[in-house]
Amino acid sequence: MALPSSGVLTLNDIQTEFGGTNPIGLSEYYRGGGLVPDTAGNAGIPTSGVISVTDFYGAANTIALNFVNHGVASGASGSVNIGTARGTRMVHLAGYTTNATFPTSVSIGGVTATVLTRLGAVSTNGQAGNIWQAYAKVPTGTTATVIISTAATYYVSTFDTVNSGASNTGNSNASTTFTFTAANPGICFWGCNSFEPITSGANSLSTNSPGGVTYQLFRSGTAQVTLGYNVTSTTVSQTFTATIAAGKIGGAGAVASIFSAN
Repeated sequence: MALPSSGVLTLNDIQTEFGGTNPIGLSEYYRGGGLVPDTAGNAGIPTSGVISVTDFYGAANTIALNFVNHGVASGASGSVNIGTARGTRMVHLAGYTTNATFPTSVSIGGVTATVLTRLGAVSTNGQAGNIWQAYAKVPTGTTATVIISTAATYYVSTFDTVNSGASNTGNSNASTTFTFTAANPGICFWGCNSFEPITSGANSLSTNSPGGVTYQLFRSGTAQVTLGYNVTSTTVSQTFTATIAAGKIGGAGAVASIFSAN
């Protein structure tokens, strides 16, 4: 909720809106400094120098999602595009490995990322599989060096959030439905894979969230890897389903995460 645009405005009002610690000091609240989002609505708040309570008329601790899909990259290390630098920028990777392991560590632009993997056995025949996700807030740079503990293929996305991580996550070793709620706006990433070998049918993703599924990858070679996302437009509870086709032999599973901008 935005601060009033006129009238009485106190330091306590500012702290209630943006957070922070006591004793309250205005120097905590420079725009883009960590507590106050660098948005058009907060343009009256300075980024340094003289700052006063009246600079905060109409300011709000809310931001737009600003979701961007930057495409695909591969390998155990390399430079990727992450767009415009900003303190609220989250970098998300949705990937899979082509060897019998999951990543155990991922760093993005020197920041240690949170790693999510599906449950179940890993591929043992060198086929594409073993899906995972990783995410980290990376405030600086327009490109970032990604370092992964094992070679992988991954899809790079960025968006803005005032939060430090995912609102909710989930994984499984079979077909599954994740039931998540995201504040509007938000985004859910989910996917599934199976391998050894494909016998019939195809894995798929579905959701009751408006906008449906945008696939990043539908399938890959003998093993099926299915990755997608949905930009949420409602705050009600939503379902995100990963369906693994019948007739698969060998390990399979799914992983999902959902984020809110505010």
